[in-house]
Order: sequence, then C-alpha cells, then structure tokens
Amino acid sequence: MQLAFLVALICGIALAVEDCTTTSQSTSYWSINNLVLKVYDWDNGSSMGTFGFTSYSSATNKTVECLAQDVDLARLAGNEPWSKCSDPGVEFRFDFEDMSLSLRETWTCSGSPGTTFNANATGLMMLHGCLDSDTEKGVESDCHVMEFDMAGEVTSSAVL
Repeated sequence: MQLAFLVALICGIALAVEDCTTTSQSTSYWSINNLVLKVYDWDNGSSMGTFGFTSYSSATNKTVECLAQDVDLARLAGNEPWSKCSDPGVEFRFDFEDMSLSLRETWTCSGSPGTTFNANATGLMMLHGCLDSDTEKGVESDCHVMEFDMAGEVTSSAVL
C-alpha cells in the first residue's frame, strides 16, 4: 500500500513539473481585467491618480492584483522602476502618454532540475468616456477601460 502511494506521489510530481514546463513553453497570454484608471484634476495638468488591474496568466494559471495608487501616472513608464504586483514575480509599467500596459513575469517550474521562465507583453488600452473634451474639467476622471488579452512572449528560460 505504501509503495503504491509513493509511486503515485512521484508520478504526480513528475506530471505536475512536466505540465508546468509544457505550459510555460506553449503560446501563453495574460488576460487583463478589472481595470481601474482614475486621474485627479487632469485638465489642470495633473497626472496624479490610481491605476490597477487583475491579470490572469495562462502559463502559470495564476491571477494577480496590480495597483499603483495615488502616484504620478506619467512616471510609471520609461526609465522608472517597474511597479510590483501582488505576486513578487510579476511587474508592470503603464505608459500614460500612449495608454499602453507592459507586463513581465518570472516563474519557476519545480523539479530537479527546476526551470525558470521569463515572459513579457505590451498591449494598448481602449478608454471610454474619460480624458477627452467631454470630461468635466477640474475633477477626478474615472475612466472605463475595456478588458483585453495580451500574448506573452517567453524571452528566456534557464535550468536551475
């Protein structure tokens, strides 16, 4: 009985590692949902606000939350440091000028040896009813952003 359990356990672990590696090497995507974009006093030249979203990764089968709150949104892109998400392996940049989102993620498939993967993606966001001439001036602008998917590009992998 113990031998059967041990064999099942070992096979299950091997299968899980194989599934992680196979999934990580397949075409993957991030599904971006629950987008929040609030800009405070934007018409007076302010880019202070909040930007956040949830992201589901098909490669890792995980959903993470990403949020930059009460920050200068214009400084979330370019040479600024990447913003952290709820999982330490996931980071993002938001480009306020061209309304694009960039994600990068690092994860490791367990096993002996383990394999670490790095992937990234960039997508353009479509806004509805904010930051335009119809938006009330001098007040908080609460933007409605369409949910979207971004194709992930695995840029590297390494065996540990």
